[in-house]
Amino acid sequence: MYKSPQVFAAALLVLGLSSAVVYGVIYDRPCRTEISVVQNFCLDRYLGKWYELQRYEQPFQIKVDCTTANYGLLDPATVSVRNSAFSLINETSSEAIGTAVLSFPEQEIVQAKLNVSFFGAPNDRSNYWVIDTDYENFAIVWSCEPLPQDRSSEGFWFLSRERKFTDDKDANERAFGAIRKYIDQNEIRFTNQADERCPDF
Repeated sequence: MYKSPQVFAAALLVLGLSSAVVYGVIYDRPCRTEISVVQNFCLDRYLGKWYELQRYEQPFQIKVDCTTANYGLLDPATVSVRNSAFSLINETSSEAIGTAVLSFPEQEIVQAKLNVSFFGAPNDRSNYWVIDTDYENFAIVWSCEPLPQDRSSEGFWFLSRERKFTDDKDANERAFGAIRKYIDQNEIRFTNQADERCPDF
């Protein structure tokens, strides 16, 4: 199936800014329905700092590295989001502040699906799905946006609690197993977290 290798150069700064969010990889098919997410998701354990190790290149993340995501509890139903990144090319930092809420909090079994928005946009889109996480080492995040003519755009982020991924065997097997199962490895962009210029966001 044909996919567009280009990064879609939309006038979007961050995930969830517009009602027509476009992510990094465009496919000539609808959003996949076979993607599974973590069940009985524990939001409290997911909070804190994550380092991005891999992603699909995004319109709002072009040529940036040292990327982190910080999540904090604002109230029982709302999480603060602070995404930070650094350009190793021109040595400038960027930051996006937003909020997240569970997409379906009324369900008896809480699914790892969240509505994330930035700059005050409504939290009305289930656009952040945690395919798998052990909370202590890794999280595999996926998103998809329907496009006209039965097309779709996907996002992917591989997050780690440390700048260098753990050597733990079980964590490696789970994380990379999920990536092999669900993620287009030809489109993965590795995030540089090892450069000594990376700030401590």
